[in-house]
Amino acid sequence: MKVVREDLKHGVIEVRVECEDDLWILKNVLMEGDLVIAKTMRDVKIDGEGKRRLPMVLAIRVKEVYFQPFSGRLRIHGRIEEGPDGYGLRGSYHTLNIDVGSELAIVKSKWTEEQLNRLRKASTRRLRVLLAAFDFDELAIATVFEQGIKYLAERSLEGVRDDGPPIEDLARKIAEVVIDSAKRENPDVIIIASPAFLKDLVAEILRERLGRSVVVDSVSSGGRQGIVELVRRDAFRNVLRTHNVLVVEEIFEEFLKLVSTGSERVAYGFDVVKALAKRGAVSRLLVCEDILYGEKAEEVTEIMDYVESKGGEVRLVPEETPTFSKVKAFGGLVAILKYSVSYQETMSYLGRTADSGTHNT
Repeated sequence: MKVVREDLKHGVIEVRVECEDDLWILKNVLMEGDLVIAKTMRDVKIDGEGKRRLPMVLAIRVKEVYFQPFSGRLRIHGRIEEGPDGYGLRGSYHTLNIDVGSELAIVKSKWTEEQLNRLRKASTRRLRVLLAAFDFDELAIATVFEQGIKYLAERSLEGVRDDGPPIEDLARKIAEVVIDSAKRENPDVIIIASPAFLKDLVAEILRERLGRSVVVDSVSSGGRQGIVELVRRDAFRNVLRTHNVLVVEEIFEEFLKLVSTGSERVAYGFDVVKALAKRGAVSRLLVCEDILYGEKAEEVTEIMDYVESKGGEVRLVPEETPTFSKVKAFGGLVAILKYSVSYQETMSYLGRTADSGTHNT
C-alpha cells in the first residue's frame, strides 16, 4: 500500500491499493462513521437524457464494509456526504468498489496508533512466497497473505507403482504445476516440501527452469495438510520471520505453553483483557478480526489502542488461518502479560467477578 498523503492535523490519509492484502488491511482500518473519498461510477438522471452511468468522485460516510478474502475487492457502503452538484446525490446511499490500483482518502475524527501502524507497515514491500506441499498421492500450492492462506492449485497424483511411470516423471509433473503457479504469482521465493526425497527431484527441475530461489523442507504429507504443516516449519519461519500468519501462530503457541504451566502471565476474555490492557500489563495481544465488526467493536479498538500506546504488540487473527478458531475458543481475545498478575489482583481491579474468562488456569 502506498501512503500518498498524510495530514493528521485534519484527520486525512490518502492511500493507493497495491495488492490484495492492502484491501484486507483497509477493511480492518475503516470504521463506521469514517469519511471515504474515492472515484466511482454512479447512475444519475439527466434532463432530456434519462439515466446515465457517470464517473465521479464521492465522499461516503461509512456505514458498512464488505470484504471476501482473496476476492480482490473491498466494498464500502454509506451515505453520500459530498458529490458533484446538480444530481441531488447528498443524503442518498452508495457503495464504493475498491480494487487493486484504487486511490482513496480516509478521514477520521481520530486515528488510533494501531490503525496508523497498520497503514505504515503495509507501505513497506512484503516478500512474496509460493508454497508447495506434495507426496506421491496429492499436491497443493498456496501463497500466504496477511489475511491468510490462499490455495492456488490442488491435484490428485497417480503415485508410483511397480508397473507405472518412474518417479522422475512424477517429479516433472509436480514441477510443471508449480512452474505454472510461479509464472502467475511471480514470487520472490518458492518453498517446496514433501516426505522422503521427492522434493529434491522437484527442486532441481524448478531451479533449472525458473532460475530463482527454491527452499526445500520436509512435511509428513502432501496437499492442504502439508501446506498447514509447512507454514509451521523452520524454512517458512526463516523466510518470513515477521509475517503476520507466522507471528500470530507463534504468539498463540507461547500463550498455550504458559497456560499449560499454570502461569499468571496470560489473560483471555473481554473484561479481563480490557482491565489488564488499561493497566499497561499486556505485552502481546491477539484479536480475532470478526470482533472488530461486532457489538463491542469500539471497545475492542480501545483495548488495542491501550496495548499499542503502552508499548505492547497487537496482531489481528485472520479468519482464513488455522489459528482463528483456536483463539476464538478463548473468547476471541488472548494476551501474554509483561508480568504475573494473580486472579485476585485482576478481580480486585475489575471491582467485580468477571465471567468472560480467567487468566489463571
